[in-house]
Amino acid sequence: MKENEVINDESIDNETDGDPGAAAPKDMKHLDFITSLVIMAIAAYTAVSAYGFYIKSRKEFYASPGFLPGIIAAALFLLALNLLVQSLSKSSVRENLSRLVEALPRGLKSARFKNTIIGLAIFAVYIYVLLRFLPFWLSSIILLFACFVYLKAAKIIKSAVIAVLSAVGIVLLFQVIFRVPMP
Repeated sequence: MKENEVINDESIDNETDGDPGAAAPKDMKHLDFITSLVIMAIAAYTAVSAYGFYIKSRKEFYASPGFLPGIIAAALFLLALNLLVQSLSKSSVRENLSRLVEALPRGLKSARFKNTIIGLAIFAVYIYVLLRFLPFWLSSIILLFACFVYLKAAKIIKSAVIAVLSAVGIVLLFQVIFRVPMP
């Protein structure tokens, strides 16, 4: 590449080289569209749940446990709506849906999707199995160790030491110093 040559934006869009901070390729433009829909659904569910908290508490809305989740859900919904409008200004609903249908099989076979599913499975085991049958500190050590090993963050011994020190530090800080009950 010559010194004075300007990099074309389209070449950057198509070459992410696995860098998560890089610009999205053109075939991933539908992600804003689908992300906005998913976030809007989560915000709507949260708003309905917050309203349920308000009804069950039998207090004024501003004093109910659903107040803050309701406000956060409303803000999240508005931000997602903004993202949806921006994505639709670039291309139509039909174009976004067709891109999504094209990309879905490729996305389901990707390493990123596999890693996401494995990560979710590790946390599901932590939440629904380990925390139910083991003390918090032991469950947390196992979770951290499993994450470090899966991500190949460090050697086995170093991962074990970091997991133990982290869990002990969390318990000491919150349970002993701040007297916050741990699960």
